[in-house]
Amino acid sequence: MTHSLIVRSLILVGTLLLSSCSAPQETPPPELVRFGGMHEAIGLGQHGGRVLLSDLTSRPHFYGVGALQGLHGEITIDGSRAVVTSYSASGSLEALSPENRQATMLVGQSIENWSTQTIAEPIGADALDATMKRLVEKSGFPAVGPLVFVIEGEFRDVRLHVINGACPVHARMQKLEIPEEARPFELETPTITGKLVGIYAQDAVGKLTHPATSVHAHLIFEDEATGLEVTGHLERFGVAAGAVVHLPKAGGE
Repeated sequence: MTHSLIVRSLILVGTLLLSSCSAPQETPPPELVRFGGMHEAIGLGQHGGRVLLSDLTSRPHFYGVGALQGLHGEITIDGSRAVVTSYSASGSLEALSPENRQATMLVGQSIENWSTQTIAEPIGADALDATMKRLVEKSGFPAVGPLVFVIEGEFRDVRLHVINGACPVHARMQKLEIPEEARPFELETPTITGKLVGIYAQDAVGKLTHPATSVHAHLIFEDEATGLEVTGHLERFGVAAGAVVHLPKAGGE
């Protein structure tokens, strides 16, 4: 091998090494646990039980969101602890024991290690998807997700529901009338404090998210009427400054 060829080879190797070092390294998302989907359970009415909640809460460090069998309530799993809420015929929210209950749809991940940051400026509801995309990319994960996230603090411009046999989002989109016995609990409030557990996922409409959003999020909060810890599905929300966002730490589930 001539001297010039050796030099060219060394330059090529060095360039490749520098490129590999400088290229951003994305961490694959943690394993996704999924049972059922929105289109199946809501669109097609296939809302029978698919998994016992005890099978999910037995997983270490598990976080997830879903709906009860028959679409008769909301499920939020926060660190392997299930918060289950239904809407009673008397018009009040009920905190249910997760024992022997099944989810018709549920999605989540087991996350032990988190990265944390405080929101410096308020996030408007219309800017939420774009903000979550930036935060996910900044954390070292692919922008498409899917990825569990948690937000603790104050939420603004909030609209949420507790499903009671029929999904109000689906009903509005399809211009369907919900029967009286299946009407959900619905809440609109300018501000509420609580803990959000959610899934960020692009291009997952009908599977993990409703149309026109990359976020499927539930809020754990205190019901003012009863003082009970309850949970609901967030249809729309913003995040106040000072709230704390937790995302999985890249490189460690």
